[in-house]
Amino acid sequence: MVNLRVLLQIQRGLLFRYGWLRAWWEGKPVDASGDPLPWFTYPAIDFLSQLDFSQASVFEWGSGFSTLWWAKRCQAIITVESSEKWAAGFRALVPVLVEFLLTPHTVEAELEALLNHSRQEFDVIVIDNHGPYRWRCAEVAVSRLSEGGMIILDNSDQCLKAAQILRTQGLLEIDFSGFVPGYGYAQTTSIFFSGHLKFPTLAAFQPQRSIAQPNVPWPKC
Repeated sequence: MVNLRVLLQIQRGLLFRYGWLRAWWEGKPVDASGDPLPWFTYPAIDFLSQLDFSQASVFEWGSGFSTLWWAKRCQAIITVESSEKWAAGFRALVPVLVEFLLTPHTVEAELEALLNHSRQEFDVIVIDNHGPYRWRCAEVAVSRLSEGGMIILDNSDQCLKAAQILRTQGLLEIDFSGFVPGYGYAQTTSIFFSGHLKFPTLAAFQPQRSIAQPNVPWPKC
């Protein structure tokens, strides 16, 4: 009975409360309500969801449901996409506050989208584009990161060179390993920052309780 209860808790928490089953069924990263999620690991999404990005500027290599997720939370977002086929279907979903940059499918064009942008600094830089491009993006991202900002490297367990480059530039690395919406295996999303994070929490406490945590905080702890 005890083991069955544990299995039911896992099923309820991951498949339903996190919305993994809905994401798998629909073939896209959404939560239990159908709202868009980044295709990051659930632990990374939990961490990011408790921070206040309302005054933040976001630069994102790789558009997708993460673009929609950030658009609800940040002040400005620039997203870079090099797939014309994906852009043709996705662009209509993007809110007007999103600056959508369609570039040629070359690493040079994607780097120039950041380096030649009129905005010189960004509070959040997301590296989630074509895998072989990511280490080159990591090389230039720090030069455009604001004080107290963060760089998010998705699939960092498969982009070891990119992760190493960010560490050697003096950034601190926090790895969030776990399952992602709709996928049956675990991976890692890493967040890099220098010294401190400028983003306050949305609540008066941190960490916020996971949607799969049924227990309240312990008293006097």
